[in-house]
Amino acid sequence: MSNATVQPMIWQTRFVAFHQHSRLQHPRRPARMGLIVLLIGACCLYLSTLDNGLRAGELAGGDLITHQYAQVQARPSNAPGYPLYTLGGWLWFHGGRLLLPQVNPVSLLAGYSTWWALLTLALLYRLLLRLTQHNWPLAWLAAAIYATTYFFWFYAVTTEQYTSAVLHTLLFVWAACRWLEAAPRAGAAVGSPHAADRWLMLIALLTGLALSHMVTVLAIVPPIAWLVLRQQPDLLRRPRFLAQLLVIALLPLLSYAFIYLRGAQHPEWRGSGVWLSTWDWFWHFISTGQGRSELTWSLTPPWTVEWPALLWRELTPLGTLAGLAGWALLGRRLGGLLAGAALIYVAFSFIDRLGNWYQVVMPVYALLALGLGVAADRVWKRATAGAVYSGRWARRVPALLLLALGLLLGSRLLFNFGRADQSDRITDTGLAPGWDLLADAPSAAHILATTAEADALRYLTIIGGVRPDVRALTSAEARDILITGGRLFTSVAAAPLVAQEVTAQPHWRAVSANLIEVMAAPALAADTPDAQVIGDGLALLSVTARLVEPQRADDWPGWAPSRPLTPSLEVRVTWLAQARPAADWAVSIRAIRQGQALQAGDQLVQFDVRHPVAGLYPTTAWSAGERVTDVYRLPLPSHPRPDAAQIVIYRQLDSGSFENLGSIQIPVEP
Repeated sequence: MSNATVQPMIWQTRFVAFHQHSRLQHPRRPARMGLIVLLIGACCLYLSTLDNGLRAGELAGGDLITHQYAQVQARPSNAPGYPLYTLGGWLWFHGGRLLLPQVNPVSLLAGYSTWWALLTLALLYRLLLRLTQHNWPLAWLAAAIYATTYFFWFYAVTTEQYTSAVLHTLLFVWAACRWLEAAPRAGAAVGSPHAADRWLMLIALLTGLALSHMVTVLAIVPPIAWLVLRQQPDLLRRPRFLAQLLVIALLPLLSYAFIYLRGAQHPEWRGSGVWLSTWDWFWHFISTGQGRSELTWSLTPPWTVEWPALLWRELTPLGTLAGLAGWALLGRRLGGLLAGAALIYVAFSFIDRLGNWYQVVMPVYALLALGLGVAADRVWKRATAGAVYSGRWARRVPALLLLALGLLLGSRLLFNFGRADQSDRITDTGLAPGWDLLADAPSAAHILATTAEADALRYLTIIGGVRPDVRALTSAEARDILITGGRLFTSVAAAPLVAQEVTAQPHWRAVSANLIEVMAAPALAADTPDAQVIGDGLALLSVTARLVEPQRADDWPGWAPSRPLTPSLEVRVTWLAQARPAADWAVSIRAIRQGQALQAGDQLVQFDVRHPVAGLYPTTAWSAGERVTDVYRLPLPSHPRPDAAQIVIYRQLDSGSFENLGSIQIPVEP
């Protein structure tokens, strides 16, 4: 034998010896590496699709925005309140703001769900390893498939509590598995009673946590109780131990003291309704009136387009059948537990036809993923053991299983990515009205705003921590501010409400193109030697024009773009009424380049308003000596840019023709 032949054989022998030594010394190293890869991959996937903006409808109400305010302010949220989850979210948010101040608050709040999702995947993988005797490739693929199902993915990247509910469900399954291993069997001297009791205590604690977190998780408790009593019927003859379990289950309910305390501190957080006392509100709150009102209690129609078709649509019919087969292969005890929980989930979904049925769909996916892994492992084991297949097929079956599960994972990833991706959505314009107002709001500004603007302002100031000195007002609060002599501002959109609900004769001056100051009396000019007379009592005190580049007011670190903006020309004019004008004069602002009116396609780049100050303040309403500030903003084409702005003061005559009072052209500031 040549030296060239011996050398590869020596290295091959050394490699085999090293490989065998590694497996003997570290038998679980591949499984641990699989867990690390699973969590890193899921983390990268979820962070790349993490929610970072809000639609206007989301700000108006709903579970998502309710949870966000609850976690930021440590306030009661939906019934029954989720006190432990809310307190954990409060710690997460404020700790995250201290450690990562540049992170978008929307993403930080959504990241709380991501944290629970990653813990869920870690536990799911560990359960699969246990049920498949450490067949880590199949365990990894089954867990990864569940990670890419639509509902779990979607709620892993948005602000909801459902990923924690799946973790809670899997903790029940884990505790039940460990109890089965430790519990003595009837007629057999095996098991450890003390260890079994400890696992029952954990199950009792998990039951109490469900009562103080998400009650739909309790769907798995009856099958567990059936399993325990069937295995250990003499447990009912241990009243002292049962009393211990009851005390353990009730301990988490002490967290509702937090709900009572916060409700007493902040009556404005209690929601709609009238209560005689804090106790009256508290008992109404924990009775889950909100949750019960959302139930539809209808058994028809028994099938819908979404449910239960979503199960096999997500896992494919073959994957769903494999999951069900895996439950059967687990035997009567554990398989019956999973099947019993699924039946309760299905019954709940049929009863609550139009409500929160999707809350229980996500745990069903997780339980089916367990069954899928078990079914694939049994086929793998029987093939490699030669029980069914032999020869080449015995070697091909594992590869075919891995290929099939890999294709299922790839299809879920591709199909669900666009639907679950919540990052940089073009519809995330809910905060834009708030940014527009905050861009020019003076210190300690009180602003009358529309509902959409007020929702955005509250979010940015309370949750975002941006300009907490700015506050949105109701009409009644705005009226009080004006009566007491405070400074009152209004958005352009909310300005029509001023005359209707605040003061009958407002006086106005613009702060920006979006914000106007409301005054009870006109702002009079003290000394105006440099006023440029226009005519009919009108004069100009000052006028400036500048280019506003497409820099968003929301270009704060971490915030997602609220909407694409174009360059604009901003013209700021301060008028002086030397005498009350006799006619109502309109204003036209035009962009000029090289002496010619700038055009965008076929249209002139101009802005016409019938009355100054966003059309709100007719010149005939001005008082002699009054100073009126006005701001105009013209969207511009990307190029060319104007070098001047023209202001034309005109009016339309009864004949339909136009009369120009005056015109002025000013250069654009560099």
